[in-house]
Amino acid sequence: MCGVFGWFALTRPLREEDVRSARRATALLNHRGPDSQGEWQADRVFMGHRRLKIIDLSAAADQPFHGPEGQHVLCYNGEIYNYIELRDELGKLGRVFKTSSDTEVLIQAFAEWGDGALTRLDGMFAGALHDRARRRHIIFRDPLGQKSLYYFLSADHLIYASELRSLLALDAFRWRIDRQSVAAYLANGYFAGASTPIAGIRKLLPGHVLVASDGKVRTDRYWHSVPGDGLRDRSEADALRGADERIAHACRTAMRSDVRFGVFLSGGIDSSLILSYCRELDPNVQAVSLAMGERDFDESAKAEAVAKQLAIRRHTVVTMDERAVAPTLETLFAMNDEPHGDPGFINARFLAEAAKNHFTVALAGDGGDELFYGYAPFHALRFAPLLGRLPSFAVAACRWAPTLLPTHDGYLGTRMKLEALLRGFPAPDGLYAPLWLAAMSPEEMRRLLPSCQGYFDRTGKPETFLSEARDLMAPLGGRSPAQRLAYFYQQRFLPEFVCMHTDRAAMQVALEVRSPLLSPTVIAFANSLPDHLKYRHGQDKWLLRRLAATRGIAPAIARQRKQGFTLPLARWLKTCLRPSADALLRPERWEGDRDLVDPGAVAALAAAHQAGKANNYRILFNLMSFRAWRDRYGSLEWAD
Repeated sequence: MCGVFGWFALTRPLREEDVRSARRATALLNHRGPDSQGEWQADRVFMGHRRLKIIDLSAAADQPFHGPEGQHVLCYNGEIYNYIELRDELGKLGRVFKTSSDTEVLIQAFAEWGDGALTRLDGMFAGALHDRARRRHIIFRDPLGQKSLYYFLSADHLIYASELRSLLALDAFRWRIDRQSVAAYLANGYFAGASTPIAGIRKLLPGHVLVASDGKVRTDRYWHSVPGDGLRDRSEADALRGADERIAHACRTAMRSDVRFGVFLSGGIDSSLILSYCRELDPNVQAVSLAMGERDFDESAKAEAVAKQLAIRRHTVVTMDERAVAPTLETLFAMNDEPHGDPGFINARFLAEAAKNHFTVALAGDGGDELFYGYAPFHALRFAPLLGRLPSFAVAACRWAPTLLPTHDGYLGTRMKLEALLRGFPAPDGLYAPLWLAAMSPEEMRRLLPSCQGYFDRTGKPETFLSEARDLMAPLGGRSPAQRLAYFYQQRFLPEFVCMHTDRAAMQVALEVRSPLLSPTVIAFANSLPDHLKYRHGQDKWLLRRLAATRGIAPAIARQRKQGFTLPLARWLKTCLRPSADALLRPERWEGDRDLVDPGAVAALAAAHQAGKANNYRILFNLMSFRAWRDRYGSLEWAD
């Protein structure tokens, strides 16, 4: 786990000021890699690296790493879990190794198999490879986007970095804020797909490689898995055996490390399963859990029960309550180089900080809900056919029904579920997912963002809120509604919401987090399963629950309802976090951006929440995160 920065000049040599700027941009990633900083440059190339030492702790494994005969130079962030198997295969082909690092295995794999090496990797990674002989430069990102990679491409430059902050620090460029991307962020809580808050800067999509050679640039997709691919109607026994074998193997390879490792244990099904496999492989494995000060959000008792059942010898529980969060919220906001609306980032940050005191590598259960149908919207699919047939005026009338219910500041109250369900209708081509997951309906977003009236449109026409999702889902004709919903989660929500908060929270304290369920073999297997093995008789995540039971995990854990990895934000915005909310949301703070956001609408949303008339915590948190980021980068102007 590290940080990378690179600059490939397409038409002219790099200037001295470019190199100085590149060094400063690399140094900004020191939190990701506190152990060493390295760089390599040629006339048109600069590659910088910050290293967190995990495998082969020697300086010989530092990056940028030079391959055989000096032709290739590699600079990447992440880990290749199956490097031992790849090393054995490459050794049989005559490749000779001088280190025990996964980095050398990766560069030798590129030398042997070219860009096809990417299809052989099991791990999380994002980085670049330069071919000196061919003047060819590529950047690449792992299959489901566990590691991020931002890039700017013009006629003269390809510049990229692990975090946006490094690009924003380049003085030679005049960056501007992308109005449409910010509008979408305020609705979604994350920047979807390739979008970022900055016009001209994009994220490389998961499973993609960008190739710059001979003055031309192209982007290819090297890995793709779609729910329903290779569909087999397996028996329950066959499905359980297949899941067990693949998850066990994924945990075994993800545990490879030359530093101490442990497991994030929430007390939920996914993390409990991961811990059970790790315990089999290493009886001394450690676990760290988070206890919440609010009982209805606290899963620590379940986590302690799992740890006791599995005979975990070292289980650390850290408490996160009002006194812990209130003083640190604005500090956490300030650490982010782009707005992010997931309050689970705060949980992840506290958990990572506690874990770093005990180990440097953590295994987590990310991916279980996206692969095995674990979210509430999978239940909502039962009602979609009926609501989808209602005329628009009838749906609009139904939207009044939830207001008759009291507001609830717990996890997913009845009123919130009904509001989210009805938000999805009408929708073109069954595009319920982006509407169900949005903080507010398009109609409400138009009131908040008056200048974006045309953008928040329900038709899905080009350059509107639903158009990106419509393009994403277009090739999935013939797939079931559940498969379509899972695909949306895997391609958008997982990389930019879940993986983003895990990566950023952990890397702020130089902790590496690995997710065995996101192994390509596990993903492909899960996507080959029929719907009834993942959702059955109203039971979500059916196969993983059965797997937990067969592995002896207590029924109370295997059968539990989902409890999100979050905090009582709706409640705390009225209490310990109210001073922060009032400061960030007061109308005068928004005057400079009123051409996008209506300050009066912001004040009305905050007032309704504080009065208990509505649970607006999601849109308020999105606005707070944006406001903190906007104040930090106050010199940035809006793009035309």
